[in-house]
Formats: sequence, C-alpha cells, structure tokens
Amino acid sequence: METLKDSSDFLKPLGETDVTLKGTSNEKEKINIQLEQPDRDEFQPAMKDLLKDRELAFKNIDAIFESMKSPKGITKDSIHSTFGRDVIYIYHTHNRESFLPYLKGTDKPEDAYHSKANITLVGEMLGRALERRGVGTKVDSTDIVQELSLRELNYNSSYNLSEELVRSARAENKDFDIFLDLHRDSLRKDSTTLEMNGENYARLLFVVGTGHEEFMKNLSFTEGLHKLLATQYPGLSKGILKKDSSQGNGVYNQDISPNSVIVEIGGVDNTVEELHRTTEALADVLSDYYWHREK
Repeated sequence: METLKDSSDFLKPLGETDVTLKGTSNEKEKINIQLEQPDRDEFQPAMKDLLKDRELAFKNIDAIFESMKSPKGITKDSIHSTFGRDVIYIYHTHNRESFLPYLKGTDKPEDAYHSKANITLVGEMLGRALERRGVGTKVDSTDIVQELSLRELNYNSSYNLSEELVRSARAENKDFDIFLDLHRDSLRKDSTTLEMNGENYARLLFVVGTGHEEFMKNLSFTEGLHKLLATQYPGLSKGILKKDSSQGNGVYNQDISPNSVIVEIGGVDNTVEELHRTTEALADVLSDYYWHREK
C-alpha cells in the first residue's frame, strides 16, 4: 500500500491497534496488539523516483501476468450472472506498487514501483476471475502517478485523484455495488505469504478508514468478507486494520459507498503465481458474498 518514512523505519510497529483477527466465530475477535505494520502514510515517494522505471527482470512481463489470468467469459458451471451489468469496481490508488521478483537489480522495498509490472495487473487477474463466476466487474487501471505528474501534484494527492475516479464511475453506472481499492503491502515475504495445501498464497489485509461517520457500515461489509475467507481459506486473511486520520488519509474513499474497502494483496516479494492463487480465492469469496446477499 504505502511506503515508509525512511528505510530504517521499515519494521516500526504501528502501535496498539484494533485488529479483527482471523477466525470463524460469529462474534468479533479483537485484541490490542503491537503490529509490525509500517507507518506507511507518513512517507511520500518523490515523483521523480516514481516516474523513473527500473529495468524489468523479464522482458515479457505482460505475458507472464496474462498467462495467469482466468479465461474470459462465464464458466460452464457458473449458475449466476449479472447479465452484462458491472457490479464490482476495482481500482488502484497507488497503481505503480510493484513486486521485487520482477524488478532487476534491487531487493529494497522502497524500490518496488513500476509503470507496467504493478498492482494493476493483479486487479486484472481478479476482475477476470470474477467475470468467470458471473460477476460483472470493471477494472480501472488508470495511471494515477502519471496523472499526478501532469497536474504537478505530489504522491500525497493520490487519494484525491482516485476519489474522482470512483465518484465518476458511480455516477456513470448505478449498478456498481462493491468498490475495491487494491494495493500491495510493504512487508517482506514471511509476513505476506501463506502455504496452503502445498502451495504458496499471497496473504490479504483489509484496511477500513474510520475517518468518516459511516465507517461502521464499511467495517460490517469487510467483516463479512473476512469471515468467508477465514472459513474457506483459513489464514489467508491477516484481518482488518482500522486506520483513522492520525494514521493517514483516514477515509480512503470509503465514504462513497458502505461496500468499499482497501485490499492489500501480498507484499513486495510475492510472485505472480502466489498472487494469482489469492485472486482466485478472493473471487470465490466475493462472488459468494455477492450472490448470497442478492438472494
């Protein structure tokens, strides 16, 4: 998602924070713990660094991600369909957040940004997976960093620009019901990877902003997703992190819809295979949530 104040702060605990822990109980499982979540909202990468791409470790990076995407169209065994209506909107406020395995000559989390090999490709994988399950999905891959540069704004204005995208999308399509802002975490692989049934998955973390009056509705929506993940894919979700305005933006566009949340998928070290498995799992849960609620 965000990066750090400086590299020495990379594992600085955020402090005592309410986190909804993984589990299947109907009651909330909350505990005050010291999270090794970096205080990412304080640091804003320099635009000149974001606009200067590192060399890719693989020339055919698009093909690597494309090979992991689900086939287009609804699968034969899908019993549901939104019949051409897009009901989920996926976007990427920090669209150039990238993954170190695909960047040449660096192992530093603060270098994990790229204009092509980035979180938007994960969004496309998730969108394709949802479409296969009959859930019409729009994936917005707008290069917000480029737009910031054109408007001579700094990285701190990213959420202002993504807010424009979300509000415009909602105005144009009243069918949009769920809004997902995809990010990747800044933590290293041991904190962002889960082995399940002999395969590695990129772990998820939900972020709910408490800096607006209706945040409890967003929290309720997110808890529903988290509980489904805990049941179907135990341990894949790290939980729900609540952040107020003292810890960053605090709203994260979530005042636009009660069914809106940040989803951090994996971290700087995760591979496309791990990310793909997780997008398929998340698509299972999102489609189950959507269709169950529609009944």
